[in-house]
Amino acid sequence: MCTYNGAFYLREQMESLLAQTYPLHEIIVQDDGSTDDTWEILQEYARNYPHVKIFQNLGKHGINGNFFSALQRASGDYVAICDQDDIWESDKIAKQTDSIGDSFMCGGFSKPFSSDGFPIKWDARKPCLHLLRLSFLSEIPGHVQLINRDLLDYLPALGECPYLYDWQLQFMASAAESLVFREDVLVNFRRHSNAATATKPISNVGFSGFRTFCFLVRNYDCLHRFASVRFSHVKSSLLQLQKQSGCFKTESVRLVLQLADYYTSEGILNYIRLTLFCIKHREKIFHAPEPKIWKSILRAFYFPLYSLNYYRGIIKSQ
Repeated sequence: MCTYNGAFYLREQMESLLAQTYPLHEIIVQDDGSTDDTWEILQEYARNYPHVKIFQNLGKHGINGNFFSALQRASGDYVAICDQDDIWESDKIAKQTDSIGDSFMCGGFSKPFSSDGFPIKWDARKPCLHLLRLSFLSEIPGHVQLINRDLLDYLPALGECPYLYDWQLQFMASAAESLVFREDVLVNFRRHSNAATATKPISNVGFSGFRTFCFLVRNYDCLHRFASVRFSHVKSSLLQLQKQSGCFKTESVRLVLQLADYYTSEGILNYIRLTLFCIKHREKIFHAPEPKIWKSILRAFYFPLYSLNYYRGIIKSQ
């Protein structure tokens, strides 16, 4: 667990960790310079529970730096990532250790709830975890990831990747085709306005259909540049991973390298090739299956343009 000014919710989360039915080897908590009572609360737990190990950063590490350095402290074979303000189901770790086997990662559902009126939205469909899908965005939040510690050995291949730690970890696991998913709610995911990753759910009302199409066409050049930068990182990361280990020389990686070439290239002929690629592999790029074939094909036909919608937040923040 990584903490920063989380005193208000910290005790509730710590109690849910201590209540796990699977005996935890250690609970590692690393604080990133909190100015509230977080550190005092952690010291209290460390005094009362010998397997609670607490650390303070010298200077702020940020979200990625804090989590990656904390993960390296783990001595167990499997490592679960935890946020300071959620509530774990008591059998979370028991279910995940039962399912992970030899895989690099086990994920599951986290169900959002609001503690201060922050808007929430939950999609109860099982997400697609193919690498093609994960190349666009994260599908398994860090707070519900259980990883084989061996996965951490490959992190240097991602270098100075700018994307969040949880995406990097699931990206690597999926690249090795070594990711499993439990269709159980494992974490109660607290949404509140003070959370470091607080983002309001995107509404489908008022920004859908024709308005979305017009926005994407109007901002195509700018959005395509953002997509090109992302897939440049994706491609270089995959090539580095393949140099590190043969476990990343998978069919999934081959497909994403092909996809990355399309997103980092220009021209109408390239766009047509990308469209045909998306139609062919449509079940691997959607969040969840589209049951109607004709609708599935139409969605895939539109996807090369619609996928640029993932970067609209960057434009709106500028």
